[in-house]
Amino acid sequence: MARILVVDDEAMVRDALKKILERDGHEVDQAANGQEAIQRYRENQADVVVADLFMPVMDGLEFISELQKEDPAAKIVAISGSVYRREPRFLQIAGRMGSVRTLVKPVTPEQLTAVVRELLAVEGEGSGR
Repeated sequence: MARILVVDDEAMVRDALKKILERDGHEVDQAANGQEAIQRYRENQADVVVADLFMPVMDGLEFISELQKEDPAAKIVAISGSVYRREPRFLQIAGRMGSVRTLVKPVTPEQLTAVVRELLAVEGEGSGR
């Protein structure tokens, strides 16, 4: 079982992602924005972080940048369902910031669990985490 931190400003999305990940056997913590997520990560380091890009207080790109300063080896999945035309560019930027994977909402249970399993398998192969 892995510890997963889900970061999204929409409670329904957080709850849906939490249910998917718990059904896959993981322990899930939640945060409503990047600032809250940084605090939760400091308190209980997650094995994988699933973070939305468009959130109030501290958005996903700021969160990813801040998290990587604290833990360069953090495993991050950036997700976004924004209708903005710039969304694909933001997902690409997130990918270059060290996010291991990016997913476009709506995320299927199969997509999410596959990406998380892949990241955990890489971790288990001696990535230093």
